[in-house]
Amino acid sequence: MALVGAGVWYAVNPVTEDFTDKQPTQNIDSEIVIIVGGDVNMGRQTGQKILAGEIDYPFLNIAEVLKSADIAFVNLESQLADLNGETQSPTNEYRFAGPPEGAQSLANAGIDIVSVANNHMWDYGKARLEETLTNLNNAGVIYVGANMDPTQVWTPKIIEVKGKKVAFLAMTNLLNGYENSGANEFVAFQNGSRLVAEIQKIKDEVDWVIISLHSGAEYTANPSSAMVQMSHDLIDAGADAILAGHPHVPQRIEEYTAGSSSPSFTKVSEGEGIKNQSKGIIFYSLGNFAFWQPFDFWTQHSFLAKLKLTIPHQVEYEIVPVNSGWQPSVLTDTDAIQQLMTRLNPES
Repeated sequence: MALVGAGVWYAVNPVTEDFTDKQPTQNIDSEIVIIVGGDVNMGRQTGQKILAGEIDYPFLNIAEVLKSADIAFVNLESQLADLNGETQSPTNEYRFAGPPEGAQSLANAGIDIVSVANNHMWDYGKARLEETLTNLNNAGVIYVGANMDPTQVWTPKIIEVKGKKVAFLAMTNLLNGYENSGANEFVAFQNGSRLVAEIQKIKDEVDWVIISLHSGAEYTANPSSAMVQMSHDLIDAGADAILAGHPHVPQRIEEYTAGSSSPSFTKVSEGEGIKNQSKGIIFYSLGNFAFWQPFDFWTQHSFLAKLKLTIPHQVEYEIVPVNSGWQPSVLTDTDAIQQLMTRLNPES
């Protein structure tokens, strides 16, 4: 299957942020480290904790890991708006939002950029989306995948650090049905050809292209064939890494050579980097991060990926296993880590 959707793309100037003065990492000067995490929900109990003054509650046990990177990225799967104390709908448990102060929670934890292209970014409608983006701006957190100016929705956010440029783009293939009339004007929604065009337009202007893709089926162990094809198409277009989410459980990692008909499933080890030689890295689902879903083992265990960038358009990475939930933490249980590594490496 090819990527779905069609549309005209606009020649707009990408937004560039300079992170040269950010606290340096412990790594060599030429290496850029990006830590990426999965789904973050600032609503529900987390939102109530923040409203009670516990601003740092969500990332209390893992902030130092996030701060160790040059850039930290997560998928923000909730609006951040003043709903008079409501952080979850009284009539629909799957409709939620964090309070405005949640933006500061992200910033305090060292999170630099978030994707806002996902199915929950219209839960309380257009006005709350605008409030969310304003709150993120005020906290100094970059967002990608939505914009109140429709001509800027697909614009990449480019972060410059150590003299190199990293472009982020985001798209969701899902939007919830709450007040979603007109949502696709403001959220990057289900237009694969547009995303491909944006990748092709920017890839030679930057050193790395990273895509946040919100797609797939919830709670499934493996990506669908359509998800695999979509991810391959994005790598073929020039993306260097795909950060996918929505299943709420971790899925396998693939090392895919652009234009190849035979995917190569990478073997990863906790704490050990795997070099990507002219391949795109696909994280089919990063799973939950700061998101409470005590359904089973896999909704409560996932990972952070530590991307290590030295050579343009090549990626090395490490896996940091985590306990997911209200307050994520580094996973230390050896049996659980082994299960996770097997899950990420089904061919090993």
